[in-house]
Amino acid sequence: MSRFTIDLSDEIDSKLTQIAKANGITKAEAMRRAFALLSVAEETKATPGQSLGIVKQTDGHLEAVGRIVGV
Repeated sequence: MSRFTIDLSDEIDSKLTQIAKANGITKAEAMRRAFALLSVAEETKATPGQSLGIVKQTDGHLEAVGRIVGV
């Protein structure tokens, strides 16, 4: 497994800590999940006609409520 050092602003470090605690995971695991999401975003962006979005599920139906851009 590779290792690297990353400098985070206080704001990002605080948010990362908050997310990790809320999910009962380490900050390292939270970063791994963030990179996994970034990978999905990159794959989606590379596929014509697709975009990354936010959906709401109601009564078994999915409704698009937003599109994520700039990732």
